[in-house]
Amino acid sequence: MGKRGPGAARLREAARGAPHPAPAGAGPLFGDVVPFQPATARHPWEQDGMPPEEQVLAFLRALPIVSGLRAGERMELLEFQERFVRCVYGPLDAEGQRLVRLAALSVARGNGKSAVLAGLSLAHLLGPMVEPYGECYAAALDREQAGVLYRMTRAYVEQVPWMAARVNIRDWHKEIIDERSNSLWRALTSDARKAHGLAPSFWIADEVAQWRSRELWDNLATGMGKRASALGVTISTQAADDLHFFSEMLDAEPVPSVYVQLHAAPEGCALDDRAAWAAANPALGAFLNLDQFADAAARAMRSPSFEPSFRLLQLNQRIDAEARFLNAADWEANGEPFDPAELEGERCYGGLDLSSTRDLTALALWFPAKGKLLAWHFVPGDTIGERVERDRVPYDRWADAGWIETTNGRATDRVAIARRLADIRQCYDVAGIAFDRWRFEDLAKLLSDEGIDLPMSEFVPGFKSYAAAVDAFERAVLERRMRHNGSPILKWQAGNVIIEQDAAGNRKPSKAKSIDKIDGIVAAIMACGLAATDEGPKVYRGIGLEWV
Repeated sequence: MGKRGPGAARLREAARGAPHPAPAGAGPLFGDVVPFQPATARHPWEQDGMPPEEQVLAFLRALPIVSGLRAGERMELLEFQERFVRCVYGPLDAEGQRLVRLAALSVARGNGKSAVLAGLSLAHLLGPMVEPYGECYAAALDREQAGVLYRMTRAYVEQVPWMAARVNIRDWHKEIIDERSNSLWRALTSDARKAHGLAPSFWIADEVAQWRSRELWDNLATGMGKRASALGVTISTQAADDLHFFSEMLDAEPVPSVYVQLHAAPEGCALDDRAAWAAANPALGAFLNLDQFADAAARAMRSPSFEPSFRLLQLNQRIDAEARFLNAADWEANGEPFDPAELEGERCYGGLDLSSTRDLTALALWFPAKGKLLAWHFVPGDTIGERVERDRVPYDRWADAGWIETTNGRATDRVAIARRLADIRQCYDVAGIAFDRWRFEDLAKLLSDEGIDLPMSEFVPGFKSYAAAVDAFERAVLERRMRHNGSPILKWQAGNVIIEQDAAGNRKPSKAKSIDKIDGIVAAIMACGLAATDEGPKVYRGIGLEWV
C-alpha cells in the first residue's frame, strides 16, 4: 500500500534518494512488508559487535541538523550528551538486557534537548533500538510543545531518504508509522485520559517539570511493564519546588534501573558567576550563545522580577520562576510613615480594581511628585469572620485598625465606594482614575446619579496596557518612591503578586497565578500606569459616561 495523507507526496519526494529495495527473496525484517534496505553499505550502527550505547551514538551522529546556520551538517554530540547516552544504554543486567528503565537529564534551557529527544525516539522507531510493533510516545505539557517535538522528528525523517522511504506520516494525529517494523511514534499531551492502556516500548517526556499532573507520567511508566525492555527518558529543567514528582525523582536514592544526570548552578551563586553558568549549561559556547546568555544574566541582575525565572530556566536551580514580584525588603524600605493630611490638594492618579459583590475591592491613589501611595480596601462586613477562617489572614484586625472599610451586609456596597470617591474628589487634585470596565456599570450609574464628577480612564487589563504600568510601579518601589505608610494589607498583597510575561517581554500581574489577593497592588499599578502615560483623562460627567 502506498503512502497516503497530506504528507505523502513530500515523503515520496524525500525518499527518491533512498537505496533501492532489497532484491527479491531477501525477505522483510518483520511482518509481510517488503522493506527498503541499503544495497551497497550498512548503516554506521550496524557494525558487528558494536555495543548498544555506541549504536545509539552512531545513529544520532548520522542525523542531519535540520535548521539554523549549520542545517544539513551532521549532528555533533557534546560530552554531557554522550555521557548520558552511554550511562543509559551501556549498563546491562545478567541476561544481557538494558539495565536502565527510566532516565532523566536535567539541564538548563537551550542545551539541545529537543534534538536529542527526537533523535532517541527515532532510534527506537526505526534505528538500532527498533523492535517489532514498538510503541514510541513523545509526551509534552500541551499541544504546542508536543507539536515542537513532532515537527523536529518529522524534519529528521524528511531529511533522511531511507527514513522517508520506510515511514508513513499522519500529520493530523501527529503520528509516524514505520512500515518495516510496524512500530509507531505518536505525540501526547499531559492530558492523560487517552494514555490508559498504552504499552510503550520507548517514551520521552519533554520539560516534565512544567507538568501540573503526574498522571500521564504514571500511565506511561506503568505501561512499560507490558514490554520486556521498555525505556522512558525525560530531559527537563528542574521543577520549582521539592514536592514536584520530578524533584522527587532527582532527589531519590540511586537505584540501578534509574539514571539521573543533573547539571545545575550552585545554590546561591552570583548571577554573573561564569563557572555557575557553565555548570548548568554544558552547551555554553558551543551552540548556546555566550553573549546572549550574558545579556540575560545582566537583565536578571537589574530586575528582581526576572531573576527567579533566570535562575530556574538558565541556571537550572530549584526556585519558583513565578516568584513574588517584589522582594519583601524592597517593599518594606518604602514603609516610612507619613500623615495623609499632608497630601491634601496634591495632584494624584488613581486605580480602581472592582471586585465581585462578595470579594475585595481596592482603590489606590498615587502621588508621583511626593512618592506616596494611599489605598482603601472594601469588604462586606458580614463576611469578615469567614474570610479570616478561609484565608488565614487578619481581616478583622485590619478592619479595626482602619486599613479595611467594611460595608453593610454580605455584598460589597457600591454606595460606600462612591462616597469614598466623592471624598477623594474634595481632598485631592485628581488627574485621573484608571478603572477596569468589568463590573463598572453599576458604579458608573451611581456616580452619575449622585453627580460625582471624576476624570475616569478605562484601563484594558492586557499586556499592552500593563507593561508600562508594571515598569513604572516597580521602578518607584526600587527607588523608594512608593511610600505606603506601612499598610499591613498592602504588605501582604505585595508578597502575593505573580507576574506573567509574554514573548515580547511585556509584564502584567496575574490574579490567577498569584499566591492570594493582590487587588490593592493591582490598583496601585494601574494608577502608576496612568501617571506614566497621562495622555489626558476621559471625563465622567452628568448622566452616563461622556468621553472627551
